[in-house]
Amino acid sequence: MSWRYLATRLHGDGTESLIANEVPLSDVSLTSVLSGPDALDAKVVPEVARLKDDHGRPVFRAWSTAIYAEADGRIRHGSIVVGTPADDSDLTVTGVGFTGYLSDMPYTSTRSRVQTDPLVEVRHMWAHVQGHKHGDLGVVLDNTRSPVRIGTKKKDVEFDTGAGEHVEFEAGPYKLNWWDTDDLAGEVDSLAEYTPFDYRMEHAWDGERIAHRLRLGYPSLGRRRHDLRFVVGENVVEVPKVSFSGDDYASEVLLLGAGEGRKMTRGRAQRSTDRLRRVAVITDGSLSSRKRADAAAEADLRWRRGETDLSQIVVRNHPHARVGSYVVGDDIFVQGMAGWGGDVGLWVRVIEIAVSPGESDDSTLTVIRSDKVGG
Repeated sequence: MSWRYLATRLHGDGTESLIANEVPLSDVSLTSVLSGPDALDAKVVPEVARLKDDHGRPVFRAWSTAIYAEADGRIRHGSIVVGTPADDSDLTVTGVGFTGYLSDMPYTSTRSRVQTDPLVEVRHMWAHVQGHKHGDLGVVLDNTRSPVRIGTKKKDVEFDTGAGEHVEFEAGPYKLNWWDTDDLAGEVDSLAEYTPFDYRMEHAWDGERIAHRLRLGYPSLGRRRHDLRFVVGENVVEVPKVSFSGDDYASEVLLLGAGEGRKMTRGRAQRSTDRLRRVAVITDGSLSSRKRADAAAEADLRWRRGETDLSQIVVRNHPHARVGSYVVGDDIFVQGMAGWGGDVGLWVRVIEIAVSPGESDDSTLTVIRSDKVGG
């Protein structure tokens, strides 16, 4: 594949202007992440690093420059430059994907909602940030909706469980406040885990401009790819390491949330098993709703199956699965010999893709068993 790198100046009003359409980057690493910020890492020689734009500003300027990677006419990656540390001979350029813009960004108003869709709140948070002067990246969000509702009228909830335990907690509206909401990216991720939903940033040519869209998927993005496969020895170039440890196995999860003593919020999830009962106890003091605590316990339980697992595979550009033919969120079948794990045949979900253009056509994929996501 033929790659090139473009640099633009983000103006903060939803527009950007081209600085250079052939940036000579080397040692490039591009990482695409499902429900998280993408990442860029590259190097430039001092002569290039000292270049200025038409206004006398450095080409590589933190929180001002965007770098896009294009291959075969398609934009494959986009990041905002966040740092330019230098060593003796080269300048390192580091970038974060556009969703990382919300990281450590505060909510500067007050908002209280009852029976609201979490995805409506995500769109509101992005509109809030992009509504500030110099804060508009030009990101457009999908209109995806979910049947999930959060926020209730304020009330004290009190009941006895089937096990005879007394539970008390206060329920109330979903709130965003200037005094305690100081990381909107973390707030989005919390809603994504609870609802659940996935998100993924996409960049594409729209005439001569670059369009930015945040894809939202309930309950998930991606699809099961029966048209593609990963085969060890064919397009999987290294024998993948498998794990089959029972250290994290559990048939039940008990989650301890906000509050103390009898008034502590508690969530629980369990499944039938042909193994011995094992209970994992986890804590999350941010959860004050029984419903959210139960959902968080259920999500954690999916990771505790104690089955043969894969976490990373290295694949090459191959007819079984061409580079660019799959994206984070897709489920693809992996088969073949996998070291001590013997023959492996399982569906995995791609949650991260890392490529190093110019070095090889290989991609390093972070994956999880698909059944850990689907329950």
